[in-house]
Amino acid sequence: MPDSSSGAGTPPPYPKWSDRLIRQLDAFAAARSKAPDVPALLLARQDGGDPRSPAFLVREYEHRLTRARGGGGRQDGHGGAHFQVPHAVVDDAELSGGFVEAVDHVALRFQLTMPSGRLRLPAFHTCRKVLEEGRGTGDARAQQQPLLDALHEALLERRGALRSGVRAADFLGRHFLTGWLQGVVAALIVGLPKALYGHRLRHRGLRWVADDLGAACFLDAALAFCQDGVLDREDPRVRRVLLRALLTDLYQATRRRTWLSHLWARRRWSFVVLIPEIDDPDGPGRAFLSTFEELAGEHSSQPLLVLAACAGSPPDYAVPLGAVPNRPNGVADKVFACLNEGSEEPVRLVTLPADDDAEGTARTKIETSPGVVPRRDRPLDWLRPAVLPAVAVAAAGALVAPHLLWPDPPPRPPSCVTVETGERVGVTDGSSCDLAVPGERGEELRSLERQVAAENAHITDRRYRTLVFLAPLSLQNGVYDDPPTGLQILRGAILQQHRLNAGVRQNKMPVRLLIANAGQYFKYGARDAGDPKAPDVARMIVDRQSQERVAAVIGLTQSRPESLGAARELDAAGIPVIANGVSGSDMVGPDSPQRYFQISAPNGRIAPVMADFLRRSPEVHALTSPTPHAVVVYDPTDAYFSTDLKNLFVGAYRRYGGVGLVKYSEKPGATTPDSIATDVCDKVAANHGVIVYLGRSGVLPSLLNAMQSAGGHCQPPEGSTIPLIAESAPIDFQLKARETAQTYPYMTLFYETTNAPTSDPRDPYAQFARDFATVFGSRGADADAAAGFDAVGIVSQVVEDLLPASPDVKPNDIYLWLTAHGVSQYPGASGVLRLDGQHNYPPDKAVFVREIRQPEGTTATLMSCGILPNRQDPAVWGTPPDTFPCPRDPGAG
Repeated sequence: MPDSSSGAGTPPPYPKWSDRLIRQLDAFAAARSKAPDVPALLLARQDGGDPRSPAFLVREYEHRLTRARGGGGRQDGHGGAHFQVPHAVVDDAELSGGFVEAVDHVALRFQLTMPSGRLRLPAFHTCRKVLEEGRGTGDARAQQQPLLDALHEALLERRGALRSGVRAADFLGRHFLTGWLQGVVAALIVGLPKALYGHRLRHRGLRWVADDLGAACFLDAALAFCQDGVLDREDPRVRRVLLRALLTDLYQATRRRTWLSHLWARRRWSFVVLIPEIDDPDGPGRAFLSTFEELAGEHSSQPLLVLAACAGSPPDYAVPLGAVPNRPNGVADKVFACLNEGSEEPVRLVTLPADDDAEGTARTKIETSPGVVPRRDRPLDWLRPAVLPAVAVAAAGALVAPHLLWPDPPPRPPSCVTVETGERVGVTDGSSCDLAVPGERGEELRSLERQVAAENAHITDRRYRTLVFLAPLSLQNGVYDDPPTGLQILRGAILQQHRLNAGVRQNKMPVRLLIANAGQYFKYGARDAGDPKAPDVARMIVDRQSQERVAAVIGLTQSRPESLGAARELDAAGIPVIANGVSGSDMVGPDSPQRYFQISAPNGRIAPVMADFLRRSPEVHALTSPTPHAVVVYDPTDAYFSTDLKNLFVGAYRRYGGVGLVKYSEKPGATTPDSIATDVCDKVAANHGVIVYLGRSGVLPSLLNAMQSAGGHCQPPEGSTIPLIAESAPIDFQLKARETAQTYPYMTLFYETTNAPTSDPRDPYAQFARDFATVFGSRGADADAAAGFDAVGIVSQVVEDLLPASPDVKPNDIYLWLTAHGVSQYPGASGVLRLDGQHNYPPDKAVFVREIRQPEGTTATLMSCGILPNRQDPAVWGTPPDTFPCPRDPGAG
């Protein structure tokens, strides 16, 4: 790499050991790694070094990506040069304008510096064209029409085949004898392709642009960032769209080559963007790097390597590489790890040593060592695409008769389908299809799909086993529930998958995860006899059992006839189910499937605990009376969960105190919260009682909001509150206790849970909560997430217990192990667990009752019974001298 000027004056010398860094960059540029999250490398100099050196290195690296056709000497111009790797230089000294001009330059240079083949950038040019076009007037379709016409014209300019069709139609129209054909030809080879192109842009084309801008389709989104749209050219959202479009095209250019293509073996190199200086805060270099940083944290940057430099203070988003510049391989080794293993930080700060290459060793090695050496064109490259199609045609001819006699089975239905409720149900590995509804409503699930896809992509050991997370993960339009608890449980499962796959164990078996959405109320989880054509997600899982190496199904998360039906379908196919968040008695009753297990306590254990707590709790008595009257709110249409829990609670509590019943349905169109709020408050006030909420946690906020606005007895005198105890509280109530207390100042909330923070150092929940925060940030952990974490852990432990005896673990092997050996004293994040042939649920699992205290919003654990994290099974609960016997589950023996 010969010397070149770096601005005025003598160019700075090479930093010490810079040749080792250059070799790592060469290796990546020539053979791109498989890491999806390739970071941008920002070069800076240690204090005391020449601040010009990083920019000098970046400018010099451009010459390694180009070689002279004659094989030697430097080429300052483009004539006589042969490009090793497609690359572009974003230089503030040469470019004017902001990000749009910079990304235009990058796209053009990539196309001009292709070593072989032609680079198409359809997504980028489509989005870029929108910026230059104005919209029409009138309704939405009329405003979109000029944009569509302009995009189609641009498409004709890029696609020669389509352009030839237009010319053919024009030619036929000029002649008397063929003029009558013009209409037919124009309709077939001009009008029809244009109509299909418009249909694609209005429905499936560039869907991610619509999602990023909160629009229904690409053309709707285009109205926002066209020439007279509401978004400026330099708006961060527009920048993200353009760069993501470019990344999408680069990914297709490096991945989407058929095996028959003569270019197939020459697409391993990377695309390289060199930014010599980012010190100008308004310059195109800083704009390009900043946009990359914003985007790369969420979307794959694999095909693109950004190498930048700064002389001043680096931007805040540049995370130090953690290398030791004073060691010969300190920087190079860290760069190698980041480029080949990926990095969670989109921009890594590479600090070059302050010492210069005084002896000239690094300079000599750089100038004499081979540069980037990608695979070259070979004469035989054309042999495969020329010969193999002929062989394929001959083979097809030899096989056509058997296929006519024995036709192929009908194609498998799509994995993700949109149903009449507007939800997307089915099965996905996170990348095969999308279960999230379009727009902001689906972003929470879409984010989890991306995480699962990324984790699955890291699995290289083909011995993996797959777990399917099956649960309701979406809501119908217009339903007032909080987000499904299944999303939080899925987060716990994802965390456990990541921990297991990253860990080192003697009998390690990689865990692959699939996501299956059964739709709200588990409507599409099992076969519907009344609507046989409706999707059956359990059947979709069974159909993939062998292909996906399914070991078990986890989740379910709701007690419903539909979820039990899904468990029966899976049981009939030999697939065990490990459920969590499920408590209905029918789920674990004598008619439950033999391969069904759950790690949550059933209503038969929860109801007596709640009854005993109301009977004895000094905190409840202080708000009510020594024998509190229970105003039970339940859902009569929810037989498996709410009605079952009501029956068990009333049976356990009636001998201690009075009971009043209020019906409240979770489904819209039935009993509304406004219609019962006053009734509930009147009954509580008349009997000096307590509300016992036994409905679904997701609709509890609607009831509390209705009570808050009802007035009358729903607004107790200042200094007093209405007590309410729930079988389960919404996730946000538990994680944001202070905010909950402020939102409902008239209410003192108690809730039953299977997990509560403890001070015991052996409590696995503490480590789980720390790991959860590392992966999911500000979103806190809770008992639901811990249960998902444990479900994956239990199945993985059973699989690895089986591996020494049988390397090919089948689903039925897992079931047989659980029934013959089971798990005992499993140290789960959701509590100490026991499952075996005698118990398809943990009979002695810990249960807690917690309080959100008014007015400060602090939480306190008032009751702890069952096997606690310290392996103790306390005989009493409460604070001395007020202690009471712990209720015992009759099945715990």
